[in-house]
Amino acid sequence: MKPLRLLLLLAVCGFLPGVARGHVGSPNVFFEGQAGPYPVHVVIQPAEVIPGLAEISVRVDADGVEQVTALPIKWNAGRRGAPPPDVAKLVRGETNLFSAQLWFMEPGAQSVELAIKGAAGTGTLIIPVDAIATRVLPMPKALGATLAVLGLLSMTLLLSIVGAAVRESVLQPGVEPPPRRRWYARGAVTFGAVLLVALLWGGKRWWAVEAADYRNNRLYHPLAAQADIRIENGRRVLRLEVTDPAFARSAPLVPDHGKLMHLFLMREPKLDAFAHLHPIKLDRKSFENVLPELPTGNYRLYADITYETGFADTLTTTVKIPEPSLGVTNAAEASDPDDSWRVAPELGAPPTRVCRLAENCVMTCIAPDRIEVNKPINLNFKVTQADGRPAMLQTYLGMRGHLALRRDDGTVFTHLHPGGSPSMAAMQLAVYRIEGKLPLKAAFGADDPLCQLPTATAREQGWIGGNQRSEGVSFPYAFPRPGPYRLWVQVKIDGQVLTGVFDLDVVGA
Repeated sequence: MKPLRLLLLLAVCGFLPGVARGHVGSPNVFFEGQAGPYPVHVVIQPAEVIPGLAEISVRVDADGVEQVTALPIKWNAGRRGAPPPDVAKLVRGETNLFSAQLWFMEPGAQSVELAIKGAAGTGTLIIPVDAIATRVLPMPKALGATLAVLGLLSMTLLLSIVGAAVRESVLQPGVEPPPRRRWYARGAVTFGAVLLVALLWGGKRWWAVEAADYRNNRLYHPLAAQADIRIENGRRVLRLEVTDPAFARSAPLVPDHGKLMHLFLMREPKLDAFAHLHPIKLDRKSFENVLPELPTGNYRLYADITYETGFADTLTTTVKIPEPSLGVTNAAEASDPDDSWRVAPELGAPPTRVCRLAENCVMTCIAPDRIEVNKPINLNFKVTQADGRPAMLQTYLGMRGHLALRRDDGTVFTHLHPGGSPSMAAMQLAVYRIEGKLPLKAAFGADDPLCQLPTATAREQGWIGGNQRSEGVSFPYAFPRPGPYRLWVQVKIDGQVLTGVFDLDVVGA
């Protein structure tokens, strides 16, 4: 029964509507860092349906690599509950690029453990991956027509066998059936046809129930959230509430870079105002933040969160920010000290690769003149002082820098770290669980998590610290769709968070 159920679920996935999740419209996982002594660049294309295959691409920037293996590990199973690792194959024509395919059998937080063996020894690396269904896989029309014809032929043959059995099975060879037996045969064929139609109708009803269960309870759906703004003591206070009933049954949130939520606001449609905020948790589903000095208008909100299971999600909603009240006090005094914002020229203004961060500080975008869709690149940003010397970058939320990017129409949003797209909290949870330092369970429905993550060590921050330039910051990525994009690049200099704003056009392959 289980193999049949698995086959049916695979088929059901093909007829369900596609969904987008965070990072919104950009499901691939990008990682740049170290696997022991080996610098690596990893791209993971998650399975589009569950159960399904994920594509793993590993480029090792070192010679003498003998073997690369990949192992999928579910968050609550650990290494003991994992299958044997798959050996990645060397891509033809390459010397250091390996690829593998991994089956993810269940939805939820997963991780991929990479092991690299070579002349420098063995290095391992664990990268979190969210296994969810994200795309429609429609049945080809030719296949559907073929199956319909075969099904009709099978029914016809079955009914002919029933008729022949009733009409002639008890007669001697060569004896003509009497009229009464012919009528019995016609009645049996009619009854069989009615029975088959009833079975098909019942099967269709059962199929609809299974499909609805999968669509409503197993297929990923973005959680519903709403935002509003009130004026309190002359300040504009943003309140974000997760209204989806499923959130009450979920695992509690864990801090990522010391914050339960990273909230990004972007004014639409010009994308000329941007903020990166960190709301305070009021209760399990409600968060608040005093707004900085943002101009009035309609804003799209993206809230990055990480659950105790290691599953990372992005909530989206909209809000209209009103004009500040007369006599408003300095909103920045009541904000999180790590909050930051920037007002810049609107999207569509003449693009430039140079952005002034402060009076004596400039950021330069170093990227290919032609950026193609789905082509992995490194987005490099050089930060210099007025005299041309490299600026001294401080860590901002444990990172050398942060990059938020959005397609003009909002179909793509991504929050990147110098080492790629994974959440640091998800990486810590995956590693500590695999090492046996955290329990393989979560406090579903509770306010507080069972797992208390320690302060990240220098080595752990290196997981997503990336291979960085001394004079700036770099982010690995591949744009999933062509079109115009706006990028907000955030760094910290002399205790102040500064945001560079750049526009890039991505072309089709």
